[in-house]
Amino acid sequence: MQQARQLGIKESMIDRYMLVLLWVSQGNTGPFAFWLLFFLMKHPEAMTSVKGEVDKVLKEYGKEVLHGGPLINLTCDMLMKMPILDSAVEETLRLIAAPLLVRAVLQDMTFKMADGCEYHIRKGDRMAVFPYSAVHTDPEIHPDPHLFKYDCFLNPDRSRKTDFYKAGEKVRYYNMPFGAGVSMCPGRLFANNELKQFVFLMLVYFEFELKIPDEKISDTDVKRLGFGALHPIRDIQFRYRFRF
Repeated sequence: MQQARQLGIKESMIDRYMLVLLWVSQGNTGPFAFWLLFFLMKHPEAMTSVKGEVDKVLKEYGKEVLHGGPLINLTCDMLMKMPILDSAVEETLRLIAAPLLVRAVLQDMTFKMADGCEYHIRKGDRMAVFPYSAVHTDPEIHPDPHLFKYDCFLNPDRSRKTDFYKAGEKVRYYNMPFGAGVSMCPGRLFANNELKQFVFLMLVYFEFELKIPDEKISDTDVKRLGFGALHPIRDIQFRYRFRF
């Protein structure tokens, strides 16, 4: 705000700018945090694996958790040693992120589709790609695409999996929750760290369980398609208690 005032920007425009910052910092990360916790509660194996990783990292770094005490000092190094949580976050983004990517056509071109069809596109046209249906839920790239698989982005040795294929060819963009190319969201690393920190601390201090163990969410708010994180259309009831 100080910089904006120094540049002579009107107060009314500063207000608008701050509203944009509020939106980009909360509008999608909040729903993603909900979905990640829901998926972990819904899939006990995933919850056990992620909690086991959390406890292992705490032990490795000698962090003591005290009931009623200050929050543990969670560091970037600790988060970097959590490949299972990384995969669970990325799988949540694959299932829930539904952005619409718009591109301007800079020259006449022929666009070739995977099925052999060709489209002639003119300079000045605009194209839109919807990764949710084109990539995220393509069963050839992601088998059983509507199921949550917390280890989908892990190799057997726990390294990050980046090899996904379609029609026998390796796919360059196999998950695009933050867009792709030069217009990829500049806040993606910050958002990922927000999600990881939040879930890490929740699992350190609390036990979670769904009030209805077989709870299902088969529908989401379709008005969000093309805009960002999908929202549930109803609340989910769950219980929580302190672990320590």
